[in-house]
Amino acid sequence: MRVLILEDEPSMAVLLEQLVKQLWPRAVVDLESDALSALDRWQRSGADLALLDWELPGMSGIEVLKQIKKSGSRTLCVMVSGHADRASILTAGAQHVDAFIVKPFDIDEVRARLLQVMAASPPEPEPDAPTVMPTFASLEAFVLFNLTHGLPGLPIESGFVQALKGIRQLDVEGLRALLQRSQCDPALVLRVLSLANGHGYARGPEPLETFESALRRIGLTGLVNLAVELSLLPGSALKHDWLRAQYQAFQRDSLALAEIVKQLGADVEFDVEAARTACLLYRVGELALLQVMQAWIDLGQTLDETQGARLLTREGARAGNQIKSQWTLPGSVRARVDAAHLLPEGTVRKEQVLMRIAGLIHSGESDQELMRLLARLGLPDTTVERYRVAGES
Repeated sequence: MRVLILEDEPSMAVLLEQLVKQLWPRAVVDLESDALSALDRWQRSGADLALLDWELPGMSGIEVLKQIKKSGSRTLCVMVSGHADRASILTAGAQHVDAFIVKPFDIDEVRARLLQVMAASPPEPEPDAPTVMPTFASLEAFVLFNLTHGLPGLPIESGFVQALKGIRQLDVEGLRALLQRSQCDPALVLRVLSLANGHGYARGPEPLETFESALRRIGLTGLVNLAVELSLLPGSALKHDWLRAQYQAFQRDSLALAEIVKQLGADVEFDVEAARTACLLYRVGELALLQVMQAWIDLGQTLDETQGARLLTREGARAGNQIKSQWTLPGSVRARVDAAHLLPEGTVRKEQVLMRIAGLIHSGESDQELMRLLARLGLPDTTVERYRVAGES
């Protein structure tokens, strides 16, 4: 099955893509942000289903609909629009649109509508296409498969996602509290940074390195779209008690590291907010593995907690590298996160040295490396206890 998505808002595009992949895991999805490119893609590759945004600069999605229907193609077309007035619906209907979806939409309703549309005219099966998902003999095999083929994502609480959906109805205090929670959520921090620095948004010469700056670029609507997208990923809602306990422990690690960085900021001049954002991604590898384990349970399997703990220790670093690459985290942010775990030999950048100092203090390692790095920045070793206390508070 092949699906064409025409949508110029990057956060909406990735949300629609994730929804399609949830419904049809083996679908090939083509994303285009302008009508001419979408038409060219469709003419070259075709599509079984096309999701077309109406409001676009230049040629609109309705023009793409006209061209597809005029050709006599079997492509099913769904119009996505922020307008639900009678004239718009009649215009799309006159072009034989197969369905009409109004933004903002309820994801469950869209899911049901797409299934209904495709059920009326299912695509022809592809020759030699596999019909069953791979089977796995063990949790370890399942984890290794995900590490090889790309991790699902990071866990996010379903209640948190529901709260974000109602963000525009909140008063000032409620909005402030929800945004504060958002900037402490590793999944949202990583996804917002990734998308805001992606090619879908106009970029400046320097990458965005803080959650706040990235959020200004994508906006509240983008934040909500990304939260919903994350909630569609397999295993995103941790339901197993042991997995939830591990998640909370890894969250505490990240927040403790952020407090140490904050204290360092009182003694050394550096971009504390950028470093704090990196701290929230300190345990992304382990968090990604928790989601994989929940997906394993969701398949009807049982979780061996001892084996799960071994996998977190053995594969955490590899999973972290995988997901940071998968979501194209800016290199400067990634360097900060990586430095908290290991400082590459010959590193001279102050930001990375500070992250390594924070990582060493948090892990309780008062060894020669820590003393040497403190001396490099002109910090006395007597400050270590103050930093450590901050991380434990």
